[in-house]
Amino acid sequence: MLLDFWATWCTPCRAELPYVRKAYERFRQQPFDVIGVSLDAFQRVPATRLAAFVQEQQMPWPQIYSEGPAIAATYGVSAIPAVFLISGDTGAILASGDDLRDEALLQTIDRHLKGAVRQ
Repeated sequence: MLLDFWATWCTPCRAELPYVRKAYERFRQQPFDVIGVSLDAFQRVPATRLAAFVQEQQMPWPQIYSEGPAIAATYGVSAIPAVFLISGDTGAILASGDDLRDEALLQTIDRHLKGAVRQ
């Protein structure tokens, strides 16, 4: 699972969206999912604005809104975008940081999915 901490007002987050969208499209038929954790509540962005942005940007994966700040605290997120690749079997964090930026995102997910199939 890809856990993506982001916000509509975050320019670097918006720059990463095409890569997250591409990962979702490429891997969604495999044991893979994306969950967005919006931190828009920190800036009091209404949930309706988030929903409109998600629809406009064609982001079909689930988005967490009101619980976003608490989940960010659990993961120690202090800056966004912050992305974590998490094992669906164990809940372990498999990758984060630069391994999940730009084109590296697709390569990292692919590598971990191939490793999961072999086990």
